[in-house]
Amino acid sequence: MTTTTVIIFVLDDQRYALSIHCVETILRAAALARPFEAPDLLFGILNLGGTFIPVINIRKQFGLPGKELQLSDRIIIARTSRYIVGFVADAVEDVAEIAGEPLNASVDIFPEMEKFLAGISKFNGHTVLIYDIDTLFPEQRIKPLADALPQPTEGTL
Repeated sequence: MTTTTVIIFVLDDQRYALSIHCVETILRAAALARPFEAPDLLFGILNLGGTFIPVINIRKQFGLPGKELQLSDRIIIARTSRYIVGFVADAVEDVAEIAGEPLNASVDIFPEMEKFLAGISKFNGHTVLIYDIDTLFPEQRIKPLADALPQPTEGTL
């Protein structure tokens, strides 16, 4: 079984993992601009050094109850094959090397999330749901959000 290095993040006491290779940075919670009439999938917009990054409402995508941004939350900035996106996690638990097992028919957990899953593993006694960044944030869902963002201008900080 092959192992991969992942970042493990938490939403409502459940652990999730993404390959460390797609994670650009992790930020403390910050105020996000929320455009008027923004789609529900868009949590807000983050201006990171003049680059505007859509922050996806991953809780909405997973069918989890919404919650307000907390000071203890983390914003994970990740690179898909075409876009840079962010999402809010309750916490970032660890960077670890784990062995993912493919899903099988006996796995019947979190039906809203199953379509995004790439595998499942265990870490420190917890089940970890492993995601592929391009499945988690498919281009057809991200492109309209990214295309609507302001474009950086030269000299913007």
